[in-house]
Amino acid sequence: MLLDASVPGRLREAGIAVEAPWWTNRALLTGAGRAALRAVHEADVAAGADVVTAATFRCAERDLLDLGLAPGSGTAWMVHAAVGVARAAAGNSAEVIGSVGPGDPAGHGWLVTELARCGVDVVLAESMPGVAEAITVVEHATRADAAVWVSFQCADDARLPSGESVVDGVLRAWEHGAAVVLLNCGTPRQVEDALKAVRDRYDGPLGAYPDATGERLADALARWRLDYDLAVIGGCCGTTAADLMAPATRS
Repeated sequence: MLLDASVPGRLREAGIAVEAPWWTNRALLTGAGRAALRAVHEADVAAGADVVTAATFRCAERDLLDLGLAPGSGTAWMVHAAVGVARAAAGNSAEVIGSVGPGDPAGHGWLVTELARCGVDVVLAESMPGVAEAITVVEHATRADAAVWVSFQCADDARLPSGESVVDGVLRAWEHGAAVVLLNCGTPRQVEDALKAVRDRYDGPLGAYPDATGERLADALARWRLDYDLAVIGGCCGTTAADLMAPATRS
């Protein structure tokens, strides 16, 4: 399965500001922004992506309240708008994933609930820096009867940014019910070190999407797919639809 590409850079190219405090959420505020976001998603589908990731990475309720939105429907509409744009772009050609980014673990239940109400195909606990936060998202998704994946950020020496072992994170996420566990948001070297360590103790569904572009990404994914039996591949920060089309990622 091929993931979609990174969104922020391509929104900037479309003239949408992507910066604190709004980040990719800004595109959801206007019709023109939502059209630009849909075009980004559609380019990924045209490039062969099997997944469209809704722009909900920074849609935790606390984040939205801090931006001045009103509680209740005043925040929930942002989640539903992001999923609606992704669903329109995906059509019948790709699945729609709802991203839950790292932040305040106490607030993850609200976003997971809204994503489940939107009918996303998968809830993704994305770029998790530590094990406990990832498990929190998995547990909320399980209670919402939603399929869930987990992706862990990769630091050096097969560690998470928290200092915990990537292997321990993968095993615990799998044991708690994650259907797929992925490694992302690290250099190809960091991700491959983690893949090696994980595959020594875990033989379940595994994916990887490093911070890389061009042939560096394509070559790594083509090799990893075989060497580590990856079920899901893609690129994280900086990747484009053109990167998805590189022959090596698709062989």
